[in-house]
Amino acid sequence: MLLLQIKANAQTTDTTNLHYTDSTRSTETRTLTAADTTIRYRINGAYLGSIWSDLKYTVSRPAHWQGKDFVRLGIVLGAAGGLMGVDYEVKQFFGRNHTNFWNSVTGQVEPFGNAYSPYLVGGMYLAGVIAKDRKLEHTSLMTAKSLLLSTLIYTFAKSVVRRGRPTYYDDPFVYNAPFSMDKYHTSFPSGHMLTVTSVATALAEAYGDEHPWVPWVTYSIAIMTGTTRLYQERHWSSDVWLGASLGYFVTKGIFKRQKDLERKKALKAHMAP
Repeated sequence: MLLLQIKANAQTTDTTNLHYTDSTRSTETRTLTAADTTIRYRINGAYLGSIWSDLKYTVSRPAHWQGKDFVRLGIVLGAAGGLMGVDYEVKQFFGRNHTNFWNSVTGQVEPFGNAYSPYLVGGMYLAGVIAKDRKLEHTSLMTAKSLLLSTLIYTFAKSVVRRGRPTYYDDPFVYNAPFSMDKYHTSFPSGHMLTVTSVATALAEAYGDEHPWVPWVTYSIAIMTGTTRLYQERHWSSDVWLGASLGYFVTKGIFKRQKDLERKKALKAHMAP
């Protein structure tokens, strides 16, 4: 009788250990699956293919807009219309307040909108590769993609809307024919503002949750860059606003799609046997 009881206890212990082992393996599998569903780009065919698919996604999004999207569009266009009404006054304000000090400051800040940003993205990529920091490497490629796609849309818009620059005109409502090729009508929208805002938004999206100070720094630099374009009379205030809006929303959309793809990948992994 005693021998039978010992055997029964041993079987119960084995069953418990087996259940514990299966539970542990299940937890490890879920953890591995969660890690595997995170998308991290490298420069390869998958990344290059994502550029094309994200371009199609970005261009086609207006056909899928819902109420809140049209509200955002209304806010952007309404603010642009309001700024167009005071574009002349804004130009006059900055023109009356030129000093040697501000000339020096704007000269240092202005390159964030063209020269510094590409070097920053390239530096992030090299640092990520050398340090084997996959998140930094991935973020640099996401930033480069966002900047490329927003620039493509910007280039098309600037080719169609040939607005006179405040450098050459006092009237903010001077336009030339679409696709006319001259330097006098290249004000709309601000390319500097689009570039710096695209980069600022990408960094805020990638690191804002982990480091709350990142959005404050990146967007502050973007605002200062836009201000230099007004100070130097290179753009009207409405050009700067629309350049910032384009860079911001295109980049936000690309990062949102990335998160949606990761969620779909995780759901597919969870449903798999």
